[in-house]
Amino acid sequence: MKKAGLWIISVLCGFMALIGLFSLPASWGLLFFIIPALLFNPKFQDFLSNRKFEITKTMAIAAVVLPLVTTMVSAATSPQSTSSTQFASSMAATVSSTPSSSITASSDSPSTAGSSSNATTTSLASSAVPQVNRSSSPAPSSGAKLKVHYMDVGQGDSEFLELPNKQTMLIDAGNSDNGTQIVSYIKALGYNKIDYLIATHPHADHIGGMATVVSKLNIGKIYMPKKSTNTKTYEKLLVAIQNKGLKIHTAKAGVNIVKVGNLNIDIMAPVYITGDDLNEYSAVIKVTYGNNKFLFMGDAGEESERQITADVKADVLKVGHHGSKTSTSQSFLNKVKPKYAVIEVGAGNSYGHPTSAALTRLQNIGATIYRTDKDGTIVFTSDSKTITVNKKASSIKQNAP
Repeated sequence: MKKAGLWIISVLCGFMALIGLFSLPASWGLLFFIIPALLFNPKFQDFLSNRKFEITKTMAIAAVVLPLVTTMVSAATSPQSTSSTQFASSMAATVSSTPSSSITASSDSPSTAGSSSNATTTSLASSAVPQVNRSSSPAPSSGAKLKVHYMDVGQGDSEFLELPNKQTMLIDAGNSDNGTQIVSYIKALGYNKIDYLIATHPHADHIGGMATVVSKLNIGKIYMPKKSTNTKTYEKLLVAIQNKGLKIHTAKAGVNIVKVGNLNIDIMAPVYITGDDLNEYSAVIKVTYGNNKFLFMGDAGEESERQITADVKADVLKVGHHGSKTSTSQSFLNKVKPKYAVIEVGAGNSYGHPTSAALTRLQNIGATIYRTDKDGTIVFTSDSKTITVNKKASSIKQNAP
């Protein structure tokens, strides 16, 4: 009877290790279940016994506790929340009932949009070799247009891209009450699917309406930085993603989202940000269509700007952090050299955005400035060679802060 119990534990632990292997890198902690899988295997125990090696009680307990701890750590450092992860966690709980153990997991602190937040600290290292997207995406046809909609969502960010290969991308989704408005806006343009959904960072004025977007539209791939928080807005988004069985791809420097024909979409940051400021973990996206380039900064500040070593030169800059004084540094602007700058900001907001310092730097670099609080929704159109601008092309109801 004892041997049968050992076989069950060994098989369960081996299964957990296999789940970890096929879920890399998100579930790396499960790989350590290979240790109890071997240690409790009756055949392996006989092998050790023949060599006069005795498995002590301390060794057995340690063999179970170690994979439980590594599983908790890998779960805490990943924003992914999928049914497979939950299944793995429940299996881990079953195995842990053999030798008793106690695991304490740390929780994140709530964050406030526009300020630093206490959250699980995760270091994001840059990739030496770009991770190229291998999925089949159609190439743009000759003369196809790229349209970038900088939507007026008040004090928040949301950009909808009609890509020239007939796919779509949404970067951020404003505040919670912008969700339905954004969905209606996209459907009015004739789309029911977002091929690439980017949550630049988990602040409420960027992901507030995203749960609604995920629930009401078809979603292809989702990209989010590996930085979590425990706010209800963030948790609501994770639940919406889980309910649709979607997988979260890590947004970090070196990741390529699209590379077809003369259309290229890359993630430029975060590079190796540490600390608790969620803004600095913002996914920075560069869209290149022929000779035209668009750069989307999320709420990235000067620290992230300094770490980006890739080419950030762009025709159109979505200004970081709504034009705050801690973003859009002079040294960074000297690298971007934008012809146009778009600031997404709410009229009369309490943060003082955009700051006079940011506006002065943009003016000195020679950029034409557009603001959603003054110009409404702004649409840029590119044919891969030239860019045209249409102010107040359409509107999203504005949120006063």
